Amino acid sequence: MTLDTCGTAEGRVIAVRATKAWGTACFVGEGGNVTLDVSPDLLRKQLTIVGSWTFSTVVQADCARFIAERKVPVDDLFTHRWQLREAEEAYQVFDRQTDGKGVFMM
Repeated sequence: MTLDTCGTAEGRVIAVRATKAWGTACFVGEGGNVTLDVSPDLLRKQLTIVGSWTFSTVVQADCARFIAERKVPVDDLFTHRWQLREAEEAYQVFDRQTDGKGVFMM
């Protein structure tokens, strides 16, 4: 399974092409167009593509567990880091939908 949360065409193509045969690529969030070469990128690999605006809390927990168990290095994914007391500023920045990914540090 691959997971794209960047919403860019390049990121989504990479996610599809990195998915193993019979696997699933998931696009989360909004953003741009994607152009794929249907036969080699999808059909010959028997892929499933899932689109979601967000995840349920159950799937969010599954993703967090996957990341933690495999020690996936996620620090470089985040362009912004805030403390919880900075939530208002964080939501103002991300409401513009022009920046990268943010995380609240506890």
